[in-house]
Amino acid sequence: MNLNRNSYNHIKSFGDFENEKMKLYFQIRLSEKKLELRYIELVSFLNPMRFVPFLVNSWLAPIATSIKNLIIGFFTNKEASCESKPEENDQKSDSI
Repeated sequence: MNLNRNSYNHIKSFGDFENEKMKLYFQIRLSEKKLELRYIELVSFLNPMRFVPFLVNSWLAPIATSIKNLIIGFFTNKEASCESKPEENDQKSDSI
């Protein structure tokens, strides 16, 4: 234990001691309240009424996006192939 490192060098009187004691007390209370708030946030997040829809949404969103992209890709490829066929027919008729 290192006795040279004293973080209470500023205490010179009983009043300073009381002030430091109150400061430490309020720091402890603040830490406890922060911990309680974190606990409340965690409990509310893990609440089944909120947690299950969150999980379902997080799982279904990528699946829905991929299905949407497949459908869009299917129709854009079909439209592109339909559009290219009339052009081929036009070129054949021009050459005859």
